[in-house]
Amino acid sequence: MDQLTAHLDRGWDLAQRGDVHGAQASVQRAIELSPTSAECYNLLGFVSAMDGDCDEALEAYQQAVILDDTYVEAMLNAAELLVHPLENFDEAIALCSQVLDVTEFEDEILDAKLLQIEASLSKGDESRARRVLKSLPLGVFKDPTHNYLAGRAHFELGILDRAETLLDA
Repeated sequence: MDQLTAHLDRGWDLAQRGDVHGAQASVQRAIELSPTSAECYNLLGFVSAMDGDCDEALEAYQQAVILDDTYVEAMLNAAELLVHPLENFDEAIALCSQVLDVTEFEDEILDAKLLQIEASLSKGDESRARRVLKSLPLGVFKDPTHNYLAGRAHFELGILDRAETLLDA
């Protein structure tokens, strides 16, 4: 394992354990080793968000995407911040559209569409939320988080039978 990977792995491990300062130190060392690593900036964004600095987190996620314009994880992390707590719903929706343009992975597509629905509902655009909701696959999802978010979206749009099925799952 090279030094960069070691610092990134340690940073993610520390972040998952809630050690913000340790994770910040690891990510800073990783950035010193590789200032053009999108993964470093994604971790920096994650740690900054944990520390409550949403502006720095968003800048870091944007830097990760500048370095790798197909880095879906950083795009989704930024979109999530844009929805909550930054409440920049239009930018979140646009970023999720960008994700949908670059990925073919079902989980990433679901994440992007569910964030678009949440942003649309939050800004009061029920029509858009319904259109995106209709594009979701039918059935129960493998990931319980997807079931919860899709169930909540159905509930908020008054589609109670489908909401119940997904929330039960």
